[in-house]
Amino acid sequence: MVALLVGLLIGIVISIPIGPINVAVISRGFKQGFSRAFAVGLGASVMDFLYCGAALLGLSAIVHKLEVNIFIQAIGFLVLLYLGIRDISTKIESFRDETVVPREGRFHSAFLIGVFMYVSNPMLVAFWITLGGIIQSTGTFINGITDGAIFALGVGSGTALWYYLLLKAIFWKRDSFKPETLTVLSKISGFIMLGFSGYIGYELLNHFLRHGIR
Repeated sequence: MVALLVGLLIGIVISIPIGPINVAVISRGFKQGFSRAFAVGLGASVMDFLYCGAALLGLSAIVHKLEVNIFIQAIGFLVLLYLGIRDISTKIESFRDETVVPREGRFHSAFLIGVFMYVSNPMLVAFWITLGGIIQSTGTFINGITDGAIFALGVGSGTALWYYLLLKAIFWKRDSFKPETLTVLSKISGFIMLGFSGYIGYELLNHFLRHGIR
């Protein structure tokens, strides 16, 4: 249960920064309605589940070595620091992009758009390897394949929930929804990322103070 809840929270947090998929979801929502817009986000959510699960299963055998553990946490610190600064400094000028998705299509085609947009971003592989390694290295709530699968399911559910809530907010305030709202959400996500980065940095500093650099 803990793995599912933590995965759900992480899934929501990592979905907040405004990237191509968020833009596609919002744009399709305005042009084609709720279901097709949500299908794009759902395609990306399924890929989050698969990428996260693959990263956790692939790293489970090596991350418990101390040297690997420290290295992964150091990389994670830098990655989260970069993402936090980037999201805080982001300013959304517009979320309407007529080139993101075609004007016609069914639910399954919109779903595939989300999948293809996701896999076309090579940075996501490195992101999930890094985040998966950090999670494995803590050893707090993932202690086997079952926990890893449940956590990945939570992540996928969290990203799907984010896209659902985003679309609900848009259709609720369709006439008054502004890019500034997304800017605020992106900044909130950035501060959360910096919080995670600060925690990892604190743990690394404690390790080096106790054991030195080996």
